[in-house]
Amino acid sequence: MSAIRYSRTARVQVRSFTTSPNLRVGPESPHFVDIPQVLQPTNASKPRVKGTLPVPRELFPSRRTDKPGKMYLDAVTPAPKTERKVNVKSSDPEKQAFKIKMAELRRENLRDGLEGLYKRKTSAEAIMSHRSRENQKRRESVLRQPEPEDERLTRSSIVQAMQSQKHVLADPNREERLAISKARVEAREAEKSAERQDDLHSLYMSARTFITTEEQLTAEIDRVFPDGENTAWRNDCQPGENIWNLGTPPTVQSIVNESRKSEVARWDVLQGRVKKLGEQLTGGKL
Repeated sequence: MSAIRYSRTARVQVRSFTTSPNLRVGPESPHFVDIPQVLQPTNASKPRVKGTLPVPRELFPSRRTDKPGKMYLDAVTPAPKTERKVNVKSSDPEKQAFKIKMAELRRENLRDGLEGLYKRKTSAEAIMSHRSRENQKRRESVLRQPEPEDERLTRSSIVQAMQSQKHVLADPNREERLAISKARVEAREAEKSAERQDDLHSLYMSARTFITTEEQLTAEIDRVFPDGENTAWRNDCQPGENIWNLGTPPTVQSIVNESRKSEVARWDVLQGRVKKLGEQLTGGKL
C-alpha cells in the first residue's frame, strides 16, 4: 500500500516532526498516523432497519378447515354469470379484451397463490414436526444412555451410598402418612361445609327483613322519610335510627359508659347471651 494519501493538498508548507515525506495530511486528520490494515477484509455490517413489521395474518386458521378447498376457491373466484365477449362494434375493443383477460388472470393468480401458500404451510409444518420428533428422540437417547467409562474411571472416590440413586427410595410410613393427610383434609372440608350451612341458615333467618317487593320498599321509604316539614331526620335535635338523621354519631367510649349505667343495656346483653346459648342448643339461628 502506497504511503501517499489522496487528499486535499495543504496550501502552506508545514514542517513535520517525523521523517515521513508526506505533508498532504495534517495532524487533525484521522489518517495522520498509519495504522496497519488486515489483509482479509471485514464483513460489512448489516444496515439497521428502523421500525417493526406488522404480524402477518394467518391465512389458514384452524377454525377454517375448508381453506383452500374447491368450494372455497369457487366462492372467492366466481366465474362470470354470463360469458363476456368482445364487442367488435365498440369504440375500443382492445381495451375490453384486456379487461376480460386481466379478470381471468386475477382469478387464476388468486387460486394458484392460495394453493401454493397452503402447500408451503403444510411442508413447513411437516419439517418442523419432523425436527421436533428427532430432537425428542435424541434427547431421550442422551438421557437414557449409560455413564461413560472414562467418567466412571476418572471420578473422584465417593462412597457408593452417597452417590445419586436413580431408583425411588423405600418409604415404609407412606400409608400411615397418607391416611393422616386424608383425615386432615376430610376434617377441613367438613368444617368448611358446616360453616357454609351455618351461613346459609343465617341468611335464611335474616331474609325475613329483606326488601323483596316494591310495596315493601315504598313502605320503608314512607317510614324513614315521612311527609311534613318538621320531621326528625330534617333537623339536628336528636339522632335517629338511620344514617340520614343528623347529629353526632356515638363513640366507643359513650357506648361503653352507656352499657355500664343503663339497665336496659344490661338487659340487652343478657338477652343476647341467652339467644346465643339457645342457638347452640338448638343448632340454628333464632
